[in-house]
Amino acid sequence: MSSTKIKNKIKITQISDLHSNTIKNMDFFMEKIKDFDPDFLILTGDINDYGEKVKIAKTISFIEKLKDIDKKIYYILGNHEERGPLLNEFLQRLRANKVIILRNSDDLIEVNGNLVYIFGSEYFGFDYSTFKARPEYVNIVLAHHSKCIRDNYNGKEDFVFSGHTHGGQVRLPFIGALWAPGEGFFPKYDKGVFAYKNFKIYIDSGMGNTKYNLRFLNRIQFSNITLKGANSLKVE
Repeated sequence: MSSTKIKNKIKITQISDLHSNTIKNMDFFMEKIKDFDPDFLILTGDINDYGEKVKIAKTISFIEKLKDIDKKIYYILGNHEERGPLLNEFLQRLRANKVIILRNSDDLIEVNGNLVYIFGSEYFGFDYSTFKARPEYVNIVLAHHSKCIRDNYNGKEDFVFSGHTHGGQVRLPFIGALWAPGEGFFPKYDKGVFAYKNFKIYIDSGMGNTKYNLRFLNRIQFSNITLKGANSLKVE
């Protein structure tokens, strides 16, 4: 993904919609991220499936492994976390693992000579009144469902990173996703890169499933993303 604002490349690892699943090939997963060497990681919601002790424990175990990468980790709420019980307990355990929680809040960091503004929204509690992007920043928005940003377009967004759709879970050749949550049948915004207004949206199809443990022509994924200033996009 590209922006003329970017002076030097920005590398981001995105993880979405884990849903408290267990990653069987965790060593391979960790090796791919470490080899990529991201500047920071983003967790774009539904990392925890629901507020149950067992699921929280599984999710925190996953987070503890991510800490070995020794990079900043940003986290936003998804619908499964917001509607479940024990949310405060889960967030406390994330903070204990030095995860930066963005709830309609932001952070400003310097990455390779770029000023990067990161805003993270809630899902049900979405509030864009605290969005303070500036033209000189690379303005990144984390929203579990990209429709929250599409419906509340500000004009200062550069990149939006989302999940929620699971890529439709079931996809057909030449057609794509049959249905995606929040997007309906034959959705346009299912997975991948989309141009919207004057910014780019990237939707990750996620690392897990919920309710129906089914995927067809749509593998689970995480994304190693490189942002460049030369009109180029690279997602691994």
